[in-house]
Amino acid sequence: RVALVGHTDTVGGLAPNIELSRERASAVRARLVEEYGISGDRLDAEGMGYLAPVASNLTPEGREQNRRVDVILLDG
Repeated sequence: RVALVGHTDTVGGLAPNIELSRERASAVRARLVEEYGISGDRLDAEGMGYLAPVASNLTPEGREQNRRVDVILLDG
């Protein structure tokens, strides 16, 4: 099983960013299912909003790096 976790930059409020990040992860999930034939039962899609940045949100480059989807391998 795999968890797809969407992330955003800090532009906007937390609730809309969590929804946006969930939509981002869901889009990746849909592509993996539709184009690569991966079973949807093996993929979870969640959103973290801006709660786990990998770069500074003070620059355009940092905000771009924070808009991402991480893939987390789950046990079982």
